[in-house]
Amino acid sequence: MRLRTITLMAIAVLALAVPAVASAAGTNSDTISGHEYYYTSTDGRFAGNASGALPGGWNADVQHTKLCLSCIPTATITGGSFSLATALGGVPTLVTGKFTGGTVQVIDKGANCTNQTFAVDGVLGSVGPWSSGHGSGTFRATLTHYRTPILGSCVTYGASVTGALSLSF
Repeated sequence: MRLRTITLMAIAVLALAVPAVASAAGTNSDTISGHEYYYTSTDGRFAGNASGALPGGWNADVQHTKLCLSCIPTATITGGSFSLATALGGVPTLVTGKFTGGTVQVIDKGANCTNQTFAVDGVLGSVGPWSSGHGSGTFRATLTHYRTPILGSCVTYGASVTGALSLSF
């Protein structure tokens, strides 16, 4: 009797979960905005909000080759991770993925300590709910470094990111 109850409960949970995942099938597009909260010459970490097909909070860790402002591309994306806290079919879900390639390209170098802008075009793999994805996606954003001269040095005091996210799973 107890085994039968557990089995029925498991079937009910699966029945509720399948429509939730199925509701996200296909390509889901969002606009994103946020801030860069950590960076080195080979790593940028961002977080913010997504709105559109999969609204929620997102986080990205974009690992790349060393930045070279005179190179094309400025850097090549070598790895990293992406996550989006959203809901699928009304069920809170964490959609994750891994950066598998892409580029970072300077748009404006920021002459005379003005703001710098970069195009971040990332390719995502292993996209799907709860770290079990086989889907794909793209992360395309403009990164702006806000800078000002202070005592003869150019200081970056903040950074924002805006763009688009496309996830297929």
